[in-house]
Amino acid sequence: MSDLLKKSFPSEILFFLVLLFLSAGGCNLMPPSSVSSEDLRNRHHFDRAMIRIDQDLGQGHLNDARHLIEVWSRFSGLDASMKDRLAAKKEKVNRAFALYDTGQATQLEKLGRYNEALQKIRQARSEEPGWSSLVNEENLIRIRIAAQSSMAPDWKSMIRRLMVLKTRDPKDPDLDKTLAWAWASLSETQFAGGQYREALLSAREALTFDSQNARATTVQHSISRMLEEWTEEGEKKFRRNDLFGSIALFRKTLAIDPSWSRASKDLSMASEAAGVEIHRKDNK
Repeated sequence: MSDLLKKSFPSEILFFLVLLFLSAGGCNLMPPSSVSSEDLRNRHHFDRAMIRIDQDLGQGHLNDARHLIEVWSRFSGLDASMKDRLAAKKEKVNRAFALYDTGQATQLEKLGRYNEALQKIRQARSEEPGWSSLVNEENLIRIRIAAQSSMAPDWKSMIRRLMVLKTRDPKDPDLDKTLAWAWASLSETQFAGGQYREALLSAREALTFDSQNARATTVQHSISRMLEEWTEEGEKKFRRNDLFGSIALFRKTLAIDPSWSRASKDLSMASEAAGVEIHRKDNK
C-alpha cells in the first residue's frame, strides 16, 4: 500500500497534505501557552513602571512616583507577585514623602513658622505612623507654640503701659526704641503661633517706632516670602487647571495681606476662569 501511495502521489503532494492536516488541528505539536500576549504586555509595562518609580524617587519627583503607584493600584490584572512589588514600592514612596515633610518642618522651625512646621510633621506621621521620633518632634513643636502664645498677653500689656508713657512724653527717643522692641516681640510671638495677619500688623507697628528694627524686619520678610510661596503654588495649581485649589491659596494669601497685588490679580483671573468652567459643567 505504501509503495502504491508513493507511486500515486508525488512527494510534494504528500508534504502539502501533512501541512494541511496539522493546520486543521489534527496534531498539536506545540504546548498551549499559559500566559497570553496581553498578560505579557501588562507585565512589561508594570516592570517599566517599577523602574520609573525608582528613577522618580532618585530625582526627587515624589508626586510622579506616587501617581504611578495610584495608577497601578487601580489595575485589576495584577498577580500576587506584582501586588507584593507594588506594596513594597508604595512603602518606599511613603517613606520618601515622610522624610521630605520632616525636612520641610525643620526648615520652617528655623524660620519660626512653628504652626506650619506642625502641619508638616502631621503629614509625615500620616505617611509613616510607626516613626516614634515624629511623635516626639510634634510634641516639641506644640510646647514651643504654647510657650510663645503664653507671652502674647504680657507683650500687649506692656505695650499699653508704654503707650500711656508715650502720651506724656511723645518726643522721648528711648521710649520709641522700647515700643519698637515690644511690638517686635509681640510680632515674633504671633508669627510663631501661626497668627500671620496679626504678626504682620505688629511688625509694621514696630517699624513705625524704629524703621531699622531688625527683628520686625525679619518677621515682615518671613511673611512676605511665605506669601510669595503660596502665590507661586497657587499659580502652579492654576496652570494644572486646579482652579479651586488656586483660588483657595490666593484667598489665603490675601487674608494675611490684602494689599498683595499679585495674588489679587491672580485671584481675579482664576475666579473668572472657574466661573466659565462652572458654566460649562452646568450646560452639560
